[in-house]
Amino acid sequence: MFPQVLAGLGLFAVLSAGCLFWLERLQPLFFTVAIAALIYQIWIVKRRPPSLRSWSVKGILAASLVLNVMIMGAWILVIFSEEE
Repeated sequence: MFPQVLAGLGLFAVLSAGCLFWLERLQPLFFTVAIAALIYQIWIVKRRPPSLRSWSVKGILAASLVLNVMIMGAWILVIFSEEE
């Protein structure tokens, strides 16, 4: 039983390393999609008539903007910290 567990863990480690490799290579694509999603959200809210732009809609947009900016800032920090 124990050798099968170790073999399974080894296979999991190989798959995890492969996924990590591809996630790092696709990071610019994720960044671009995040920017496009932010632009789309802003465009959707701006397109609404002012009477339909309630505080909840503006709050959701603001929370989304703040969260995305924080995540993008973290990505940038990780990229620059890897180079050192």
